[in-house]
Amino acid sequence: MFKNKEAAMERIRKGQKGQNPVTVLGAGTMGHGLALLAARAGHGVWLVDLEEQALRKARELLEAETQWLEAQGELGGLGAQDVLRLIRTTRSLEESLEDSVLILEAVSEDVSVKRRLYEAVAPKLSPKAILASNTSYLDVFSIAPEELLQRFLIAHFYAPPHLIPLVEVVPSPKTSSGVVEELLELLRSWGQKPVLMKKFIPGYIVNRLQRAMAREIFHLLDEGYATPEQIDEAVKASLGIRIPVVGVVQRYDFTGLDLALKFLGNPSIQLVNEDRVPASLMEKVKAGDLGVKTGRGFYVYTNSSTAETLLERDRRLLYLRRFLESL
Repeated sequence: MFKNKEAAMERIRKGQKGQNPVTVLGAGTMGHGLALLAARAGHGVWLVDLEEQALRKARELLEAETQWLEAQGELGGLGAQDVLRLIRTTRSLEESLEDSVLILEAVSEDVSVKRRLYEAVAPKLSPKAILASNTSYLDVFSIAPEELLQRFLIAHFYAPPHLIPLVEVVPSPKTSSGVVEELLELLRSWGQKPVLMKKFIPGYIVNRLQRAMAREIFHLLDEGYATPEQIDEAVKASLGIRIPVVGVVQRYDFTGLDLALKFLGNPSIQLVNEDRVPASLMEKVKAGDLGVKTGRGFYVYTNSSTAETLLERDRRLLYLRRFLESL
């Protein structure tokens, strides 16, 4: 991330002095990762949530993840405590917004919650601040106050953001071009790979592709064609290897566009063409088996803590990311 430890320490000193601070609104699934990403780049960070329990859990995850990143050499020669000292938690919105140059909104995907938040944020922002929403699919531009739109856009990260570099950036029709370029430059300086979309569509690029896959995944599960383990094994041993090399569009060039056209018109494969409530998913939710956070979902995670499970995932993601960057 940094060229040398001296340069990194200079960024840390600036962050400790409050220069170019970043505010993260919401300490849930994505919030603590966004705070870590910004602090690792040397920014002073406010992590804000109304619930003290959410802030406490975020601090626990941050401590575990920064220690692990230090051990992996992913903090640019810094120590975990150097990075953690840059992150402050608070329940006060006003305190966190005073001097921030970037506000990352990562609260729940609830229109009324986001609308109230934007209305509260609008009069408190500094004139040069940028507001970016991490919403996965909502048209937040339609619910934001008019005075925010020139400096408001979507910056959709993927979990965990300190390991997955993609950020889908979507400006509103009224977002200043200067604001867009400033955010793109900042994200690149953090080591992220922003993809600027031409216009808003719910789900952007990757979530729309994942939504289409989800229809077929749960169809295969609900109808008993395959188990979760079989589906994952099949994907990891095929698409998981090919996609990092040729993506999902270029692969048609390698197949041959004439053959691709013929295959897409094959009537033998009838795909699910509507959204349904998956029985297999509903059953798990009703039973309280919500995945890693409860220790059980389609797989069982009770042999280790949540933090340990996440760190094992992160270890594999980091290994794969390093390998892909070496290609």
